[in-house]
Amino acid sequence: MPTVRSTPFRHPASAAAPSGAAVLLTDDDELADAVSRLAAAAGCALRRDSGPSLGSAPGEAPLLLLAGADVPAAEVLRARAEAAETVLVGLAPVDADWWRRAAEVDADHAAVLPEAESWLLERLADAGEGAGGAGSVVGVLGGCGGAGASLLAAALASAAAEEGGDVLLLDADPMSGGLDLVLGADELPGLRWGDLAGVAGRLRPDVLRSTVTVADGLQLLTGDRRRGGAPGPAALESVLTAARRLHDLVVVDLPRRDPAALATVLPHCGEVLLVVPGTYRAAAAACCVLDAVRPALSSPHAVGLVVRDVGADVVAETVADVVGARLAGRLRTDRELDAALERGEGLPRGRRTPLRAFAQRWAQDGEAGLARAAAPAGVRS
Repeated sequence: MPTVRSTPFRHPASAAAPSGAAVLLTDDDELADAVSRLAAAAGCALRRDSGPSLGSAPGEAPLLLLAGADVPAAEVLRARAEAAETVLVGLAPVDADWWRRAAEVDADHAAVLPEAESWLLERLADAGEGAGGAGSVVGVLGGCGGAGASLLAAALASAAAEEGGDVLLLDADPMSGGLDLVLGADELPGLRWGDLAGVAGRLRPDVLRSTVTVADGLQLLTGDRRRGGAPGPAALESVLTAARRLHDLVVVDLPRRDPAALATVLPHCGEVLLVVPGTYRAAAAACCVLDAVRPALSSPHAVGLVVRDVGADVVAETVADVVGARLAGRLRTDRELDAALERGEGLPRGRRTPLRAFAQRWAQDGEAGLARAAAPAGVRS
């Protein structure tokens, strides 16, 4: 195992990579050569410095500060106040005094080379691309078959892009028929899951710019019906990690019947919207789905229930009580929308529909908007 000890990483406020993404403090030429080789391989701009002030101009504070044990502790402490993340680096073998120095300078990590080369390469690559990693992930999941989760996922992503967000709509449900059909984008060029089937490990975020461009600010990664197949957990993890570095928001159409895919995606989700038709049988099915996904969520309150009106005499609040989740909103049936989708037209962009109104409120106001959307007036066209 690589020799790395860590404390929780502190993300910087900005995700942009400055010109000197990483700074190395050391007078040890051998250590500097080893770190420089890794920085070059990672595509990270590395500046070697021997002074305590790193941010002499606005925006130049490094994302990553690397320090050798030969640098006085007071100097490292002054420098680390301007950096996002600090790593004490050394060449094996190191003694107990070296580890004490790591604690003395309050380093976020301590890495001994060459054992920790792979780990440090990843850190340098992160710094070279910018801090990133903070994009939000929202999952949309059907509480039963035919609930309308794919429609809602597409509507949320479209609305967020219209509000100025940089959004990736991720089709993780191979049984949905394809979100490109929902958006009327099945003839558009771009990478699809079949092109990324063998992806594992680190994926450069800019690769995702080659996915299907649906509209300004909206990218789509969906399946290819000609080649079939579903993304495996490794590909999902790679894409999600890269997407969070590149996009403000990732909306995922979750697969209800793929436990491995759910276990991969759910820990990334800050919120999951569970779509349920307004019937007692659908509510019973949604209980089983919710029991399956809740253990993988970061918060038990991350699930919001969206009840779709299907003409049954069932109150949305009652469905929420049965399922045991907060009511995030309700949606009236829109037969004109259903007909447009059948004609292959995709979601209407100009006409205000109950689905569009709900999605716009969600995109504009977050949870506060969802609370208003839960009221009957919030879904009237």
